Amino acid sequence: MEQVVSALRQNPEAIEIIKTNCQHYQSQAYLKKGLKRTIEHLEWVLAADNDIERICTQIMADDHIGGKFRQYPLLFKGVNSAQKE
Repeated sequence: MEQVVSALRQNPEAIEIIKTNCQHYQSQAYLKKGLKRTIEHLEWVLAADNDIERICTQIMADDHIGGKFRQYPLLFKGVNSAQKE
């Protein structure tokens, strides 16, 4: 997750990848309730603030929501590869 946060700081446009991932997983027919709620929280964080530092802080936060974000790394799939491009 630290690599994801680093990639986001270097390439803030990678937020779009996370939004796309959220939409992709929400379109799945069968989602665990915890994942569905985590996606909703992540979408709220992304919609509420455009400041990349605050978004990264929330992802790495030592609270319940931050822990949930880190529990589902597939939500951040592709962010590291976007850094390399």
